[in-house]
Amino acid sequence: MTKLYALTKRNFKEIIRDPLSLIFCLLFPVFMLVLMRIIFKSMPDVPANFTLENYSAGICVFGFTFLTLFCCNLIASDKNTEFINRIRVAPVKKITVLSSYFFALVPIAFLQKILFFAIAATFGLRIDLNLLIAFIYLIPSEVFYILTGILIGSIAKNEKQGAPFASIIVTVTGIFGGVFMPVETMGGFYKIVKVLPFVHTVKPATEALSGNFAGIFPHILWILGYGIIIAAITFIINRKKQNA
Repeated sequence: MTKLYALTKRNFKEIIRDPLSLIFCLLFPVFMLVLMRIIFKSMPDVPANFTLENYSAGICVFGFTFLTLFCCNLIASDKNTEFINRIRVAPVKKITVLSSYFFALVPIAFLQKILFFAIAATFGLRIDLNLLIAFIYLIPSEVFYILTGILIGSIAKNEKQGAPFASIIVTVTGIFGGVFMPVETMGGFYKIVKVLPFVHTVKPATEALSGNFAGIFPHILWILGYGIIIAAITFIINRKKQNA
């Protein structure tokens, strides 16, 4: 546990040392929330899909995608520093190293949610049991995006390789996650979207905020399933590299 704590502390410091990490992870989702609030407030008739309860959770999840980006960049960049050379000769298990990246991003994700919903509350989002449940059901989503960042970082040899793939996750989540538009309006293409994990990372918290707790399932099971698959693939890739 001492080694895990030390590595987690080091990774956390590396992340917050970059001002862009804080801007994108903490402030960019808030900026999007404010922007959409201004746009919809000026509209005479706002569709039901664009009420604050329906789109705020999606924007919050969109903020998690930047956890993928910065987690990937940190792992990939560490591969080309003296840090990784010291880790290779140190008595530290690979799972401990990977876990340290995960736990370094958990508090940032927590701060994301606190700041985001605090601002949303000033716009009229009700602070009630629904919000608390949505807050809890966002945890699997943030875990999914952090694990995705660890996977991409494990595959990439450097930041130049990892960043484009992580950026694709950001873009795809915005489109296929239903952050900017209801995915149900995609017609026949919606059948493909439902198989992908992104819409399922948004739906549980959105349904919770709307009070439709029955709608949380099976979306939460999809996230957990994809999370387990990503974690397993990451473990296999790192195990093969270690034995190579």
